[in-house]
Amino acid sequence: MMNVKNIVREENNIVRVVMDDDKEYTRKCRKEKGFNFFIIGGYKFTFDEEMEIVDVKKIYDASIKKSKTNAKKDSNKTNKVEEKKVVEKNKKIVKDVTGKEIRHKEYETIKTCLEANIPVYLTGPAGSGKNYTIKEIAKDLGLEFYFTNSVQQEYKLTGFIDAGGVYHETEFYKAFKNGGLFFLDELDASIPEVLILLNAAIANGYFEFPNGKIDANENFRVIAAGNTVGTGADEQYTGRMVIDSATMDRFVIIEFNYDENVELKIANGDKDLIDFVHSLREQSNKFDMNYIFSYRCIEYITKLINVMNVEKVLTISVFKGMSKDEIRMFNFNFDNKYVKAARKLAA
Repeated sequence: MMNVKNIVREENNIVRVVMDDDKEYTRKCRKEKGFNFFIIGGYKFTFDEEMEIVDVKKIYDASIKKSKTNAKKDSNKTNKVEEKKVVEKNKKIVKDVTGKEIRHKEYETIKTCLEANIPVYLTGPAGSGKNYTIKEIAKDLGLEFYFTNSVQQEYKLTGFIDAGGVYHETEFYKAFKNGGLFFLDELDASIPEVLILLNAAIANGYFEFPNGKIDANENFRVIAAGNTVGTGADEQYTGRMVIDSATMDRFVIIEFNYDENVELKIANGDKDLIDFVHSLREQSNKFDMNYIFSYRCIEYITKLINVMNVEKVLTISVFKGMSKDEIRMFNFNFDNKYVKAARKLAA
């Protein structure tokens, strides 16, 4: 059993740890359920704000390491026949999705709500393709697409008149006046007081802009997105606000998660990659590890895998900034080239 003698917090969430045997380690500090933790030698050490250890848990056996012989045997497990089956399987997947327009499973639900002039709020993890899907729906509905990120100031919605008397339009103003799909991203990172203005516009069908009152165009539609359901910050999305109930009441709420069909399209049919990413997500969620493995992760791997070795690709696009101890937290009950690369990085 390993015991901590002293912990010193340094910059950028780094801690310097001295063990009972006076060995010193530098580890990146992670946060989980209000506590900080780091991993050394297979043990997860949780500590409080006073730098006192409050829990020690063994999460893997650090003493078990694959010998080069075993590693070689493992690498030869997949023979040529099995590899051919995998290739053929992936080819079939590509053939199935090529020529068809792959859309998120909630695409038609979102589109139907917007056609009925019902404001929509999409809630889901970062990098799940909300922006892309909304743009495609705007095209499908024949609507101009207008975009604004989280609103921190009133003028980002209303616009303003400068010292010369010139009114400066916003994306919201143009959509409201001329018609179009107005997309407010990161609604849950916006200032709640400012969002009340949006409430009034949606409810009344008219709005008092700095240059005068305007009635909403009959083709004005609203959609918003965020990573939470307006309940405030959590361990993964720390910069989120509690959204007023009156604001949330204006929207139907649709859960927008990762979609395997979309993932396969991004990965060019690489089922091994999708299985690998799904396993990472499942383990991260199961053990509250707060890591994000999004569509972007899949996209980066797909772009780099043919021009860079697998270990390097995973280092810069998947296990970004993770120590070997953290990578060892992920265990896989299947085998493919991505899993083998991950095991090498953890060895």
